[in-house]
Amino acid sequence: MPGRVLTLLSGAVLAASAALTVAAPAQAAVVERGESPITTGEYCIARIDSRSVVGLYERGSLNCYGYVGGRFAYLGTGNAYDACRSSNPGRVIVGVKEGLPSHYLICLVEV
Repeated sequence: MPGRVLTLLSGAVLAASAALTVAAPAQAAVVERGESPITTGEYCIARIDSRSVVGLYERGSLNCYGYVGGRFAYLGTGNAYDACRSSNPGRVIVGVKEGLPSHYLICLVEV
């Protein structure tokens, strides 16, 4: 009888400890994906100006450039997060940053 009580008691303690255990949420990894100015330019073509050739991420702004009248010119500003979403469909974008020295866009993507 004492052995049976001890077994039941240890089972109850084990069940209680399992119930109190809190599972930590799985942490998603974040990777940096560098986007070429040409890839970012495709976003610029679709969203900003069809004459765009490249998109550069400069000092916190996604700037679109292309040729106008034979000269390379600024054509408008886009949204860096939208550009990352368009080249990383279905992924969560957690941030953006500037790749130096060539001002390419770096997308911080959850995987």
